[in-house]
Amino acid sequence: MSNSRIARVLLTVAILNVIWIAGCRSKVASSSAAAGRKGLTPCGAPQMPAEALCGTYEVFENRAARTGHKIPLHIVVLPATGPHPLPDPFTYFAGGPGASSITEGVGVAQWLGPLRQERDLFLVDFRGTGQSGGLFCSEIKDAEDVQGFLDDFLATDSVHACRDRLMKEADLSWYTTDAAIDDVEEVRTALGYGQLNLIGNSHGTRAVLTYLQRHPQSIRTATLDGVLPPEARSLLNLASASQEALDGLIAECEGDPACKGAFPNLRQEIDAVLHTAATEPPVVTVLNPAARRPLSLRLSLPAVAQTLRYMLYSPAEAALVPLQVHLAAQGDWKALARSALTHGHELSQTAEGFFLSVTCAEDVALIGDDEIEAAVANTFLGDFRIRRQRAACEGWPIRDPARDVPARVASDVPALLISGERDPVTPASYGERAAQPLKNARRVVIADGSHDLVGMRGEDCEPAVIAAFIKSGTTEGLDVSCIATLRRPDFELPAVTVAKADLQLLPGSFAAKEMPVAVRVALEGDRLRLYVTQGPPLPPAQLIPTSSLRFRCEADGWAPGLALTFQVSGGKATQLVLVQPGKPELILRRTD
Repeated sequence: MSNSRIARVLLTVAILNVIWIAGCRSKVASSSAAAGRKGLTPCGAPQMPAEALCGTYEVFENRAARTGHKIPLHIVVLPATGPHPLPDPFTYFAGGPGASSITEGVGVAQWLGPLRQERDLFLVDFRGTGQSGGLFCSEIKDAEDVQGFLDDFLATDSVHACRDRLMKEADLSWYTTDAAIDDVEEVRTALGYGQLNLIGNSHGTRAVLTYLQRHPQSIRTATLDGVLPPEARSLLNLASASQEALDGLIAECEGDPACKGAFPNLRQEIDAVLHTAATEPPVVTVLNPAARRPLSLRLSLPAVAQTLRYMLYSPAEAALVPLQVHLAAQGDWKALARSALTHGHELSQTAEGFFLSVTCAEDVALIGDDEIEAAVANTFLGDFRIRRQRAACEGWPIRDPARDVPARVASDVPALLISGERDPVTPASYGERAAQPLKNARRVVIADGSHDLVGMRGEDCEPAVIAAFIKSGTTEGLDVSCIATLRRPDFELPAVTVAKADLQLLPGSFAAKEMPVAVRVALEGDRLRLYVTQGPPLPPAQLIPTSSLRFRCEADGWAPGLALTFQVSGGKATQLVLVQPGKPELILRRTD
């Protein structure tokens, strides 16, 4: 399960109910971009780009028998913006498994804007995801059951209830990566597109490698971001990969003078927090934004372990780990509880039925009982996820799990493989292994990077490298020098003392020009508080000083890592800059 690095800007795709013209499948189309759009019609959805074209294409659920139930695959094409489009579109496969490639792909269109000048963006929701007969489990979607997710990940009774319902509608054994890829190839052929430039994130990279194995002639380039080879048993390696990411973070803190000075005993504090969670788990009350009322969270060992693991997905959140662990070790669990709440619905946008069909067949079924103990030894996550997913997969229909899983995928198609140095789910070692049999591969490891790059300075480098690779169609001479300039965010540090005379310079009202956002800063006693007077309905936030002019925002319902910096002139604050990890800075100027 992943938070996508590539889909930086996501737009919600409304229900696309335009049916592709019947009979188009049987026509012979030319290898041109115009032919690729044939039979599609304007989407007309308010949250889709105006130029977007939509349609559906039916495939047999059972691709071997080619009889029986059919699945309407959802298709979106964003036409090239230039006058002479090339016949080889770029295509995005989302992670999860179970995320919508269309929903994320529309964001990719903005992230990789230069490619749109010459190439269409061709998107298909995999079978069982998004609007392609999405296998969603209402039985395990409870906005208020954060505790259940943190303690159980997948509650067995709820999963089995969903399984029993879905089995009345679908043959769940056919919702796997190989079948999904064969679907996309069938759609590509029917639309008349030429070779594809594939881009995959996380599980989407497994889909890219599966495409390389099954339909190599149909691919011009392959970009894999957060590499997950088909033969990698990611669930078995999840605990060790998470531990490696945490160990790397600790080492980075020990090598950073400010972090080491603030948290000289970080490893011991992590151990102490995990021990307390296992023996005397604290109960912390936080505001649940989904239900708009207080929620009491029991920070059990599974809850804390899962929260730490999810925080390691992002450099921005990883930078908060030392402080939140330090506070918890001192008895203040509030910040860690807020992070737990943030990650208490990690499957909320995922088609859980597809997630289970893929992971049960392609990961869980390949794990032997005698392998688990060694795989999870000396890890903070332990065998928690393996136990929970094995229980969820009991009785889940699968085909032969060893049917088409290659030892390695070999190919001479130009391939760009990108890994984060401290990725807790698709570690850099996966990229190294996958690159070996790829004859024309270029492998890049982002120092201090994780499963995404949110919070990294210079993160615009990555889309520039990907766009240059796809435009040239070769790894030869590819300039990746900007990768070395990427920098992790600074570690969040404990509060410092600021003189009241300095705090008195900061209160006032501030507003942004770019969007309808306004705030008021008030000095109450010896603390600053931030009130949102225009914009999202957020509760007041306490401003915790980390320097005389920089403050982090602490309040239930606010995004982790949110901070602001004041500028002072003429004896008062003239503007403040609001910083949220992964988003552009927002400047608010004084209005009073």
